[in-house]
Amino acid sequence: MDTGFGTFVLSWSQVELDGERGAALSAIRRGATWTWTGEAVRLAGSRGALDLGGTEDLRGHAVPLARRLPAATGVAPAAGEAGEPDRPGEIRLTDGHRCWTLAVLPLGGRRQPLVVVQGSLPPRDTECWIVSHGPLPVGREDPEGGVICFTPGTCLLTPDGPRPVESLREGDRVQTVDDGPAEILWIGRRRVTGARMQVMPRLAPIRLREGALDRGVPDAGLLVSPDHRLVLRGPRARDLFGAEEILVRACDLLDGRQVRTEQVRDVTYIHLLLPQHGIVLANGVETESFHPASAALASLGPEDRERLLRRLPTGSDPRAYGPFARRLLDPREAAILRAA
Repeated sequence: MDTGFGTFVLSWSQVELDGERGAALSAIRRGATWTWTGEAVRLAGSRGALDLGGTEDLRGHAVPLARRLPAATGVAPAAGEAGEPDRPGEIRLTDGHRCWTLAVLPLGGRRQPLVVVQGSLPPRDTECWIVSHGPLPVGREDPEGGVICFTPGTCLLTPDGPRPVESLREGDRVQTVDDGPAEILWIGRRRVTGARMQVMPRLAPIRLREGALDRGVPDAGLLVSPDHRLVLRGPRARDLFGAEEILVRACDLLDGRQVRTEQVRDVTYIHLLLPQHGIVLANGVETESFHPASAALASLGPEDRERLLRRLPTGSDPRAYGPFARRLLDPREAAILRAA
């Protein structure tokens, strides 16, 4: 039963953002389209089939969260009264006539987050859009996003010299900054069409112009996915974050000039997994290899995903792959670094 008023729960896997089912939590943004399908579960007295993790502890988290939400009556607030949600994970939707307030509850581990609604539900199978949201919750499966990869034409340094990334094969070796030559255990590819990038502009690649990071770095420009992290160093990194070198996402370096979103007809992203997370040289830029724990594995094709899980040196659990090669900056920390 998912009609009327009450406290309802959806699984995040029932939600589509900008047409993508079970999208990364980082895809929550103002203006994104929102649709849900399937059946919602009423918390009070429900015998629905939604998996709440097999424990009453989850129900104990969801109910107090719902009580803090304003009742979702479906009535749009008067102009100027909506304000901005200030609670983590709180989202406001509209269909153009009515308004609803929801909350996203991350569960940790590999479990899908829950969506909690107090009051009435948005209409099922109906496109709404996000008008505002509070601070985004960050689940363990999605620290910052999902697409961490290179693009064809990028040259990676190998023991035999620079090679185009698209020419590399599993079993080849690339040169890492910390540990010398490292074998490529897995290569994955993902093509993103122009139509998909129009719907989800966050998937468009980022162009770093020649010399964007330092004199001669990159040496010939560099095109990477938005969530691909680059090594930055210097006194600001040391003073602010206590690290000589840090990793920052390309999308957090956007300045509209030297680092900007590239308009392309389509793009193929290429992922490289090494025995451990490493720093490699791409067009002269120190940048990361693929780390499965910080990627949206659902974005991979089924064959690539199955091969990845088989070839992980730690077994099928991406979280056991190992530590990151450098300290990661989140978007807020990256903004502080840029402003310093």
